[in-house]
Amino acid sequence: MRSTIRRRCGSALDFALLFVLAAFCAVFVVWPIGSFVWQALPFSGSAPNMLEVLTQNSGAILNSVFVAVLVSLLSCAIALAVALVVTFGRRGWASLVTGLVTLSLASPPFVASLAYIELFGRRGLVTHGLLGLSVSPYGWQGIVFMEALFFTGINVILLDSVLERVDKSAVSAALDLGAPMRRVFADIILPLLRPGVAVCLLLTFVRSIADYATPVVIGGKFETISTQIYVRVVGYSDLGAAAVLNLVLFAASFVAFIAYRRLGSTLDVASKSLGASVRPADDEAGFRLRGALGVFAHVVTAAFSSAIVAVYATIVHAAFTKGMGWSAPLTLDNLTHLMEYNVDAIGRSILYALLSAGASTLIGLLAAYFVHRRRVAGSFLLDFLTSLPYTIPGICLGLGYILAFNRPPLELVGTSTIIVAVLTAKEIAISTRAFTAALAQVPPELDMAAKDLGAPDTSVLWGVLAPNLRSAFGVSLINGFTGSMMAYAAVLFLIVPGHKTAIFELFDALSGGKYGEAAMISLALVAITSLVCAAFGRLLVKRRS
Repeated sequence: MRSTIRRRCGSALDFALLFVLAAFCAVFVVWPIGSFVWQALPFSGSAPNMLEVLTQNSGAILNSVFVAVLVSLLSCAIALAVALVVTFGRRGWASLVTGLVTLSLASPPFVASLAYIELFGRRGLVTHGLLGLSVSPYGWQGIVFMEALFFTGINVILLDSVLERVDKSAVSAALDLGAPMRRVFADIILPLLRPGVAVCLLLTFVRSIADYATPVVIGGKFETISTQIYVRVVGYSDLGAAAVLNLVLFAASFVAFIAYRRLGSTLDVASKSLGASVRPADDEAGFRLRGALGVFAHVVTAAFSSAIVAVYATIVHAAFTKGMGWSAPLTLDNLTHLMEYNVDAIGRSILYALLSAGASTLIGLLAAYFVHRRRVAGSFLLDFLTSLPYTIPGICLGLGYILAFNRPPLELVGTSTIIVAVLTAKEIAISTRAFTAALAQVPPELDMAAKDLGAPDTSVLWGVLAPNLRSAFGVSLINGFTGSMMAYAAVLFLIVPGHKTAIFELFDALSGGKYGEAAMISLALVAITSLVCAAFGRLLVKRRS
């Protein structure tokens, strides 16, 4: 009798968890995305003339495509050179470069723009301080340079993961037969890298075309789709035209996502046939980069590393000096201002990030369990919906939330709930992928054995599977916290004066020319994010031991 009641309670709880997952996807994914798509369609009562909006903004659209193409090509070329050094280079140098790549991934969205102005502005450390020039830093060149620099990190990680699995014996045999390194690269390594390079190009193109933070600060009069969306919403309150422009971003992102899924499956198949890792041990000098290819890769990597170091050194310099230039006096005024005026915003950012990290981790676990482990009815649809918010630009998602939740039955605009909800929706895709990969390492026989002993599905999830998923919990929490702390585009239209986050304080300081205050906020964000992520990792290690 007791076991029957326990099974029924377990079944009810199992259904409740599935309902929570489906309800979240329906309310916080389908509804907002559907709202902005509906707003843009011709048969919507409030929709503007789509052709007229696109014609008026054709220049911004072409500008965005132009910049995105240049950024994609430049970023992927740099990433390929850096990934070769990380994989084939000496271990100490490779570790240092990997650390700098990781640092570039944890940067606030306006750090690149701030550093660019400090280095190359009219009173910049390089242009004015070293070269004696006074030139305008604004325009498409700065956008391309800084986007390419900071989009390189994720491409390096992706390409490095492919290079690690290149067949060591094939490379060794080619080198033993006297083939130069450039021929080994062209004939063996590059063909296997093509799907990975294609994925990098697609992802970088979408990230660039949807980027708002860089063009709005250093773009000057150079208009892009994202900046025009902001002007339409904030300057003209024209949500219809903004929705039409969002539809352009959404279409580009959706096409890229479909292509990514196809290329991703090709990449997975190729990776399984690549063989053992090619990363060299200390005594395996045969795999070192040599010749012209090695020189080129090391020069590019050194330039990339120097640029990242220069960016952060510039931020530190700006945070503790008064004014710009090499002769600017040291000061603690920016730190004092941070403690007096920005602590509340930083605390609010931490709270939102912790809540969204926890929520995205829970929903990601449920999605991975029901979709990839249990394969319940509608699994494909649930998988698509949990991935959709991550694949579309944050500015699209944020506009959808405004349109969906500015009236009953869920009037959430102006509350903290809507901010946590959009941050959660944006991060669940990574959480789902992390838990799916971890669940693939747990044999299904473990589930079956627990069920044979009478355990309900919920007990299998929490009592059997969850303890084996600590690494996935760590990845999900760290990614969720970092992404939420640094989020800007997704919450751009949702933040109200009483709920400002640290990123918005950073943007306000930067827009007002208070570069020292902006630099100090940037340092605080990087420090807090690093400390909290380290705490998450340490907690999980302790629990494992």
